[in-house]
Amino acid sequence: MTRSIRSAPAALAGGGSEADGAEDYGFMYSRSFFDLDGHGWQVMWMDPAAAEQGPEAFAASTRDADADTPA
Repeated sequence: MTRSIRSAPAALAGGGSEADGAEDYGFMYSRSFFDLDGHGWQVMWMDPAAAEQGPEAFAASTRDADADTPA
C-alpha cells in the first residue's frame, strides 16, 4: 500500500475521526476520515494494472488466471 493509505490509521490515532469504513475491492482500497479541523479526506490506492486496463477488464483477467490455476 502507498504512504497515503498508511496515513489514515495515523490520522485516526492522532485524533481524527473515521468518515466511512474502509472499502476494499481487491484491485482498489480506500479510506475516509476527518482531520482535527473537520476537513474530510479520502485516500485510495488502485492497482496500476487495473488503472491501465480498466477495473472490469482487470477483474476479468484475474478471474481467467484463477480459473487456469490448478486446485
